[in-house]
Amino acid sequence: MIEEYVRTVTAHGVPYNYRVLRQSDPARKTRDEPVVALGGVLEGMHDWAYLEEAVLPRASLVTLDLPGLDPAAFQHGDGLDLLCEGLASVVDDLGAARIHLYGYSLGAAVALQYTQGHPERVARLLLGGVPGDVTDEMESHLRTAVGCARAGDAEGFAALMADGLLCLDDSHHVHRRALTRGYLRRFMRNAAHVPRKVDLLATALITRRRPLHGGLSGVPTLVFCGGHDHLHPHEELQAFAAKIEGSRVVTFPDCDHMLPLQRPEAVTSLVGSFLLDEPTAHARG
Repeated sequence: MIEEYVRTVTAHGVPYNYRVLRQSDPARKTRDEPVVALGGVLEGMHDWAYLEEAVLPRASLVTLDLPGLDPAAFQHGDGLDLLCEGLASVVDDLGAARIHLYGYSLGAAVALQYTQGHPERVARLLLGGVPGDVTDEMESHLRTAVGCARAGDAEGFAALMADGLLCLDDSHHVHRRALTRGYLRRFMRNAAHVPRKVDLLATALITRRRPLHGGLSGVPTLVFCGGHDHLHPHEELQAFAAKIEGSRVVTFPDCDHMLPLQRPEAVTSLVGSFLLDEPTAHARG
């Protein structure tokens, strides 16, 4: 049987919710180190069903609601620092000596910075869809999208967000491109009607202009990406990963930034093979 509970911790007056799924049968032995998963800016703690089957037979799964942050909290400091402090509070509240940490997109930035500050608490680190520097072009695109949402143009917001995250170059084959684009537009259309999400997107993705740097040793790390992820070109990602001692990069050539939607089985394979030491079937170096 699977036991589920949700807890809230507070850092600097900001609440962080997290959800724990674990085996409740004491006869079924699982690892002491839980798998902690962090996603993109609009990804919440209930959006990880595709990982449950891969993780729960071996370890507890912890997912965070970092998007629940009050956007006003970003106005007086770096949003990434605040998110890392929230993650630190969650890890302390869990009571685990070490964790296996998986971060995707914004979650990858949080996971890396947390690990840089607390390497002794992270057994293994899996980083996917690592965000690159926020360029002037991307900032302008996001500002336009947020403006659409605040003006009540949910369709315009959804189209701009989907087009900004996906590879639309028809000369590149992207697995499930049309399906992913349709899903992403529906998701963003719904998000446009939630002012809190729109505000958070504006603050978390526009105000943070500090580049994300590597520089890590002593923690086994794997970086993975879609071959057509234009948010962090492959050459830049290789240079980023080279600063993480002993890391390697796995690329899925027919995917873009929305790789978890396009090939969820690839992500679960990496979680099993790298974080939980199971033989890999899908990853390609």
